[in-house]
This record gives sequence, structure tokens and C-alpha cells, in this order.
Amino acid sequence: MKTLSVDGKTVSVESGTMLYDAAVLAGASIPTLCRHEGLPHEGACRVCMVELHRRGTVRLVASCMFPVNEDGLEVRTDTERVRAARNFVIRLLLRRNGDSPAIRRLAAEENVLPDERLPALEKELCIRCGRCIRACSANGTDALGFALRGWDRKTTPPFGEAAATCVGCLACAEVCPTGHISWEEKDGHRRIWGRDFALVCCEHCGEPFATEEQLAFLRAGHPSDALSPEEERFCPRCRRIRAGQSFTLEEVKGR
Repeated sequence: MKTLSVDGKTVSVESGTMLYDAAVLAGASIPTLCRHEGLPHEGACRVCMVELHRRGTVRLVASCMFPVNEDGLEVRTDTERVRAARNFVIRLLLRRNGDSPAIRRLAAEENVLPDERLPALEKELCIRCGRCIRACSANGTDALGFALRGWDRKTTPPFGEAAATCVGCLACAEVCPTGHISWEEKDGHRRIWGRDFALVCCEHCGEPFATEEQLAFLRAGHPSDALSPEEERFCPRCRRIRAGQSFTLEEVKGR
């Protein structure tokens, strides 16, 4: 265990815990865009900057990428320097993606006013956070990546064409914080990233729950995660009902 101070409050965490998690444990509120609990951290958005006092030095660090590996760290999450750094990043996001509801919501929460004299330079919602790419990589499909550099950087399948490795699982759309990734379902098919996928419907409730490519991918490359032929006939919710398993309150509300 390592002990540190966050805004004057002492907290102990396991060695290797990120400053962000330690600060939240201490009751601090730190904004972030690229962070997702189910994905590897990347520190892409730089909104979570905090002031770190360590060994006689003071500097700004991305809290989601700095591990607590020693005692005595002092973290401040709401100094003038921290607010200036966050405001600068948010103003850049407003300038480039000012039409994004997620960016405007973040700006409102941090009391950053957009400069109405400067219209948004882009109409798209993508903020290059990389969540979709990390989700696709975590699934083992690697159907997405960044292309180009600098201002022209964008998320895309390889060579801008429909990726042969995409299974239409919607993991990328699920983790996207801005709603940039669009998809549609019609007549038993799902279309995303320029490809059409046949949907598999639950034999009990009739709701689509996967694509044929998704189930085939699990059978071929991830046998430990693959469903049995019996299980493939039912959606996750109906499988649990048939097995007599209990539901959480959130799952019941979503039924």
C-alpha cells in the first residue's frame, strides 16, 4: 500500500494505482473523455490533468496515466494551474468539435465558455480519443486504427475500406463518448463501417443479440468464450432466465 495526499486528504491505495483512481477514492472530481473502465488507459484527451508535488518538484501530469508507486505524493486537483490547463484543452476541443454534445457538456461542467466568434471547424463528432480502437483491439478483431497525423488524424478501418476482420459487434459504438460511430439495423441485418452483417435473433424473445460473424469469430478464435450450440439459440438475458439466474436492478430496468 502507498499513502498520498489528495487536496489535503490522506488516502492509501495499492501500489500501481493510477492517480485518477486514488483521487476519486479521496473524493475528488476529475473530468475525463478518453478513459473507460473496461479498456486500457491511453491518456489521449489530457482533460484529467492534476498538479503533482513530488520530491521538491511541481508539475502537471495526466492522472489516468501516472501510477502511485511511492509514498508521500501530494496531488492537487483544483489549482489555478490545473484549471488553466484543462480550460486550454477544452477550448481546443470546442474549436475543433464544438458541435459535439459531449464536448459542450464538459465545457459547461468546467465553466468554459465557447468563443461564439469562432465557429466549430468540424461538423463531425469524433474527438480522437481512441476508445473505439482500444475496444476493437481488446476484442481481438483489430478492425480499426488511426490513419494520418496531426490535424488530419482520423479513426478508420485499414485503408479506409470495410475491414474483413470486423464482426459487427458494436463494441466500438458502445464505448464512443460522442455518438460519432453510426450504425443501423434493418430487415435482419446490421450495417456498420461499410459492411453488412446478418443478425442472429433469440429463439425465445425474438430480439437480435449478435451477428453470425461474431459467433463464428468466437467459435474459431476464442473457444473459451464461444457459446454452445444450445446457448447460441438464446440471447444473454434469456439464457440467464432459463438458467434461473438472478438479475441486478439495472438489468431489470433495462428489460
